[in-house]
This record gives sequence, C-alpha cells and structure tokens, in this order.
Amino acid sequence: MADRQNRSKPQRDLTLVQRMGLWPLRLLWLIVPIAIGPGLMAAVADRSDPVTLVIEGGLWSGWFAGLVALLAPSAVALTAIRILAPATLAATLLAAVSGRHWGDTTLVALGAGLIVSVFVLLPMVGDPLINGSAYGSERRMALRPPAAVLLGPVQIAWLAVFVGTVTGPLLLAARQWILGIPALVVGLALAAQGVRSLHQLARRWLVFVPAGFVVHDYYTLAESLLIQRRLKPELGLAADDSTLDTLDLSGGALGLSLSVRVDEALPVALRTGRTVTTRSANRFVFTPTLPGQALAEARIRAIRIE
Repeated sequence: MADRQNRSKPQRDLTLVQRMGLWPLRLLWLIVPIAIGPGLMAAVADRSDPVTLVIEGGLWSGWFAGLVALLAPSAVALTAIRILAPATLAATLLAAVSGRHWGDTTLVALGAGLIVSVFVLLPMVGDPLINGSAYGSERRMALRPPAAVLLGPVQIAWLAVFVGTVTGPLLLAARQWILGIPALVVGLALAAQGVRSLHQLARRWLVFVPAGFVVHDYYTLAESLLIQRRLKPELGLAADDSTLDTLDLSGGALGLSLSVRVDEALPVALRTGRTVTTRSANRFVFTPTLPGQALAEARIRAIRIE
C-alpha cells in the first residue's frame, strides 16, 4: 500500500535552494527587530509619547504578522510579507527624513530594510509560499507580473496600503482629530483596495495536477485554462515566431517564456480590463518566475518537452 502511494506522487531531486525553502527568509525576519528597531526608534525619539507608542506598536504588529505569514505559507502569506517587508524600509526612511536623524543605527536599519525588501521579491520565495495552500499532489509555480503593472500600478497599490494604514493612526496619536478621523476611514478603504489588487498578482500560477496542468491567471483569463494529458501537450521555450494559432497569456511579462502546444484548438476566455472575449488556439505562451523548474516538473510528470 505504501509503495503504491509513493509511486502515485512525483519524485523530485531537490536542489539546495529548494531544500532550504523559506528558512533563510525566516531567519532574516527574526533579526528584523534587532536590526531595524533601534535605528527607527532613534529617528523618532523627539516625537510625543503617543506617536512613539503608535509607531512601536505598529512595528511589532507588522513584524508578528510577517512571522505568522512565513510560518504558515499560503498565497495570502505571500501578499502579506511582500507588503510588510518594504514597509520596514519605508518606515525607517520616512522617520529618518522627517526627524533629520542619520546616525549609525539608522543607517543599519535602512540597510537591513533594503535587504529584506529585496529578498522577499526573489522568485525562490514565491513558490514555497503559494504551495503552502496547494491541494494534494498539486505543484504551484508563480507567474511573472504583467509588464503593464510592473512599474507604476504595483507601487501605487503598495503606497495606498502603506500610507492608508499609517496616516490615520499617526494623526490621531498626534491629537489631530479633524484630519485623523477622515484619514483613518479613507485610508483603511484605500488600503483594503490596494491589498486586494496586490493579492490578485499573488494568485497567478502555473499549477501541475494529475490531469495535466492549469494556467491560473485572473489578469489575462476569465477562466483558468486546463491543459489535459489526453491532448498530448508539448511544453518548451517560447519561440520568437508567433502564429495566428498562438495566444500570449503572459501579459507581456519580462523574462523567459514557455509555450505549450496541444493537438486540438482550445477555446479560451480572455480578459482585457472588464471585457471578456473568446478565442481558440492550440499554442499558448506564459511566463513562470522559474521556467527551468517548470520544465523539470513537467519531465517528472511525464509531460513531453519540445
């Protein structure tokens, strides 16, 4: 019985990076309070006690939320940590600029905030987090963000979350009641919308399942695209020469793209803003964050590689 179950699950030769998983980021996150806390608190030392208390409470709350996210991997956790990590850098920078404090501890805090902010954006962080909420023998692989949102919309959505979350509480702590109450209400609404937008990007996956694999992308597709084994899919690097029978589902994402060809044309519901159109094709292009691992997973699951 045990042998039968072992044969039903794909066997993988994990690289060192894959075996380490989230542990480097977890260890880095554990030292965030030590590396960032003293510098940030020194930068706001001349603020009133209520303001300082709100800042300190917000930092510890954010750090604890990030720790929970890293210990309980999921797509929600990916969204959370990619919001919280840059917030450490932004909070330190904002405090240093407003307080005109650039001591050694502040510079260390800025450096630590920059390191953790860059680390959470690495592709090897996304996959283990989104696989925390995978089902059974599923293997999820993140897709790169569309080029149209990479510079501009993503940063605006993150700013809406950061500014909308911190502005109201800080104004209220400073006893600016007239501005603080509206800022709190409007800010939380903006933050909720920003979180929703960012979370949509964290839910864009290539999913390997026993029946084949699925392109799961709310940005380009109105419905997920299932490529079944019975269609004899061939997966490989995307060629530069596209044809009328090729649909680009990458959203113009930067990086190495993969394509899959099937024996018969499949109808696909494409999303462009709020407009949904249907097209048929027998070749599809998409862009995983780790295309090499996607091809390796396909080989493990006996999907033909071009």
